[in-house]
Amino acid sequence: MAREGDESRDASTEDWLSAPPQSGLPPGFRLLCIGANEPDWVGLTLQLDAVGCHDPRMKWVSEAADAMSLLRNETFDCLVIGTNSRSVEALWDIESLVRAIRASGCNDPLVLLMDEPHDALAGLVAQLNGELLVSRVTWNSRALITVIQRAIRNVETARENHQLAVANHRRLVRERDEAGHLLRQQRDIISELEVLANGRLSAIADEANSDLACIDVAFGHVRRDGSKQPAIPVPDEIKRFYQELLRTYVIMGSGNLGGEIADLARILAEFRLSPRDTLSLHLERVEEVVRGLGNRSTRHVMARADLLALELIIHLGECYMGISEEHAEN
Repeated sequence: MAREGDESRDASTEDWLSAPPQSGLPPGFRLLCIGANEPDWVGLTLQLDAVGCHDPRMKWVSEAADAMSLLRNETFDCLVIGTNSRSVEALWDIESLVRAIRASGCNDPLVLLMDEPHDALAGLVAQLNGELLVSRVTWNSRALITVIQRAIRNVETARENHQLAVANHRRLVRERDEAGHLLRQQRDIISELEVLANGRLSAIADEANSDLACIDVAFGHVRRDGSKQPAIPVPDEIKRFYQELLRTYVIMGSGNLGGEIADLARILAEFRLSPRDTLSLHLERVEEVVRGLGNRSTRHVMARADLLALELIIHLGECYMGISEEHAEN
């Protein structure tokens, strides 16, 4: 039984080795060869066939002008440029051709095929997201197809990374627009509440026994005659403390910050801030935090900031209720 299992594993291993690997080349692979010497088409075809790429479409041009003209009218899956490193003029022509190809907007995978290494061209090809293959047999190199596959993978990866970067930038811009829209909506709520409050000042003053009148009179917002008394301005230390609390809340969540929020609510109550003024202070600090985010996401910040505002208003309401009860007893 063990021998049969070994034979089965040997057979499967042999089948795996004999099966052609994934080519990584697109269907109907189109290859443009550029160089003074015509490639060995039979050798290239056999190498492509060995990796599972059948019926490739290959073209060859010997002049740079012909190559640029062809690239203006057709697209290729890969470009292979062969050069003779012993000719100084050929090296200058190849460098100019490579730069011209990329400057024309052609970002197709590119392989530079040389018989001897050349540092300047190697650096240029790497800078332009290409591949370099150094082989004395040039077009007959058995590594040519492997380098072509790698060049294609690198370009595909670069394109995917660019698409992801663009999509991420659009998402961040959309989130920032949404955050700005939410802040404007909350500002509009404050403005509407202020208009309503100004219209009800006289009515609140007349209802001296109502809870709202007791609270407003106690905090100095409305006098008994119905006129509005300005609240004490909030010191900059309180604003900075609130902004630090907001940053901590955004990073950590509520956690153990309930005590700090309750203390801040009592301080704001002592400075006679109404819920409307507290929300205005909150929005001012949120705008500062969002403005300092740069290109980072704002959705998380806005969600946590809304929770902080809700928790702070609840604590502030508790403070108002306590003050209202004290005045009712007195």
